[in-house]
Amino acid sequence: MFGLMEITAQLDEPTKLAIIPTVVLPFTILGMILTSLATWIAAFFGVKLKAEGPKRLFEVLMKPKILIFSVLANFLCYGAYKGGLQIYHGPYPLWWVNYQNSTPQPSEPDITFENSIQKITSSEAPLASPSIAKLSGQSIRSINVVWESQLQGLIFGTPIISGNSLFTGEYGGRLLELDLDSGKVLRRFQIGKPVMASPVIWNNKIYVGEGEHLTHHARLYSFDLKTGTFLKAFGTEGHIERSAVLAEIGTGTTAKTLLISPAGRDGLYAVDPETMQKVWQAPIGHVDTYPAVDSEHVYVGTGLEQGFAETPTKVFALDIFTGNKIWEKTLPTSVWGVPIIWNDVVCFGVGDVYNNTHYGQLTCYDKKTGKEYFAYNTTGALISQATTRGDHLIIADFYGTIYQFNLKTKSLDWTISVPTKKYNYASVVIDAQDRVILPGLEGLYIYSRMDQQLLFAWKPKDPWLGTYTNVVFYKDLWVIADVKGMVRALKPLE
Repeated sequence: MFGLMEITAQLDEPTKLAIIPTVVLPFTILGMILTSLATWIAAFFGVKLKAEGPKRLFEVLMKPKILIFSVLANFLCYGAYKGGLQIYHGPYPLWWVNYQNSTPQPSEPDITFENSIQKITSSEAPLASPSIAKLSGQSIRSINVVWESQLQGLIFGTPIISGNSLFTGEYGGRLLELDLDSGKVLRRFQIGKPVMASPVIWNNKIYVGEGEHLTHHARLYSFDLKTGTFLKAFGTEGHIERSAVLAEIGTGTTAKTLLISPAGRDGLYAVDPETMQKVWQAPIGHVDTYPAVDSEHVYVGTGLEQGFAETPTKVFALDIFTGNKIWEKTLPTSVWGVPIIWNDVVCFGVGDVYNNTHYGQLTCYDKKTGKEYFAYNTTGALISQATTRGDHLIIADFYGTIYQFNLKTKSLDWTISVPTKKYNYASVVIDAQDRVILPGLEGLYIYSRMDQQLLFAWKPKDPWLGTYTNVVFYKDLWVIADVKGMVRALKPLE
């Protein structure tokens, strides 16, 4: 066609393979389109076109200089495209972060922010806040909306509470502080990339990571909560979708605090929260789960990363001082949720968010030896945080089923099926009156843990699109953020 066979016949085989997909075929197709269009237009005027013009044009385009230029242009365009993606998915320059946070945002002078150190001595998981009001009974007559605060972006990580403030990250790249009595936004800390993880607080400083699946070289940032200024950042090669945890380890002269952070395919880091320097790195695989700690070990799991080659998924016990492996176990699929410690046992929720989401497993091991203690297969991926009450572990799956396990007897106590639209990312929580709370199809669903009966279903006036976060407690309020960025403080009335 237009001398194509004659021209390409003179080229060697590697050159043919190089130019046919990227040069010859596009130009041939373009030539056919132009010829057909020109012939169609000329027909209206009674003119019959010859094929000589397109043939000569194509022969000119097939000259060696033109071919070389076209191949180079292809590589340059592809390189520019890939380079643009690399820049787009990378972090914002530190000078930009410094500039955006250059105006001081001081807190009230008498405020001291509570440390969010992970509890390591109790067999019961901490509730979302230590300031839960003791209500007088299980029954709920109604739930009032005390305040609402519409933020600009999606909230993925569950907010945390410190003093009279609620701290939450936005998908749009900001960390916000809200007043818990009014819902008013007090301060905004600019990061740039999506903030998917919950922040943590230590010594009047707040730490938060950035990034989502495609982000690379994400950072862990620290801000001074007293002055409201940006302090330092720690860089990784991965992304930080899940929250870091703080652990106080050692005694006497060896006592120290570590900030232990997942970093996607970069594994797990322990960072000095004061200097923001690396203490150790554990390159154990793709980590998008929260770690859990005790006085000796870090417990963490790995997960499959969408778009990358599948690798074995495992859970690990690491030495908390060095990051060295103590033991590891291979799992059937990913760990996304939060490991939970009960007595001398550590339990992991297993389940993938990309494939085979109707399979999950609760798997528990001896903390020191890694010997299997208990395993139970569920009908949905277990990607959320569990909580314990005495010998009982309560967790919700990807499709809204709540399970209560008796870890002492290694058995399932009961299940509750909460109506959901499709997927459930939120964790089940239990308030001081033993009420089981999980977001669902139209709002919040509240059950009695004693008999699993529905006590109340709260539905907002606006259309409910669901939430990625669970309820957190402040005094007598329940606070929840939805996928539209609406934060609400609810007050249950008996």
